[in-house]
Amino acid sequence: MSFQFPEGLSPEVYPLAWLVGSWRGPGYVDYPNIPQRPIVVETTFSHDGGPYLIYSSTMWLLDGELQGLEEKVDQADLIAGEVWSTETGYWRIPPGGKGEPPNNSTPPTSQIEVLLADPAGHISVLIGQVKGPQIHLGSDVIARTETGADVSGAQRQYGLVDGDLFWAFDLAAFGHDMASYAAGRLQRMS
Repeated sequence: MSFQFPEGLSPEVYPLAWLVGSWRGPGYVDYPNIPQRPIVVETTFSHDGGPYLIYSSTMWLLDGELQGLEEKVDQADLIAGEVWSTETGYWRIPPGGKGEPPNNSTPPTSQIEVLLADPAGHISVLIGQVKGPQIHLGSDVIARTETGADVSGAQRQYGLVDGDLFWAFDLAAFGHDMASYAAGRLQRMS
């Protein structure tokens, strides 16, 4: 089956077109001060025709055991428990960031800017690159309220493999150096 650009998608975000839709799947959180816990994540990338994608994601602690990220997991078996975190934001290719449709077999590299808000009291600006179905992001600015979570840096990776969206988040937070925080695999729901 050939790829179709979502109807009405702004050409500026064509390098991100493969993300558009709803995704759900298992993963884990594990950080120096957080014991490893299984999670389920739902993420949506949508658009309203503007030169950006609208992003929302919710992470729940998983009720029950996670059998392994390498196995296909029946989505009905992922019973979400307590909400662990949520975030919303916008993903965009900056002006001049090469947001044109691909015209050859080599995926172009595009710059990307991601703006995220988290109800734990911080906002983040992440910058990075998109190359085909891979995205690498690093924090540019993280601002927090006086009582917000003490996050000082972040890195994220996303990659499309055999139709599944693999992701990994690294954090520098609560006085710890950059370390793995969470990872998982999402399957397209729509």
